[in-house]
Amino acid sequence: MHIGSINGSYSFSRFLTTSLLIQVNSIDKNLVSLNFRLRYNYRPDSDLFVIYTLGIQSNSLAAGNPVLTREQRFTVKYTYSFLK
Repeated sequence: MHIGSINGSYSFSRFLTTSLLIQVNSIDKNLVSLNFRLRYNYRPDSDLFVIYTLGIQSNSLAAGNPVLTREQRFTVKYTYSFLK
């Protein structure tokens, strides 16, 4: 049984950063998930996030016969601060 994660970040500049998270769960037949995030800070307290998630999820309550489904998500989040 192995459960773990690896996280890495890189900043192209103080306005543009990325992060990557990889998680492994060997309890349910080596399930792996990946999460990639890009953050653009275009002005103070205002951000644009782009998030991509890819993974395999177990959707069964019975431990002996899990149903595996592939999950893919793409999310965009925009924040804007009206304060100066």
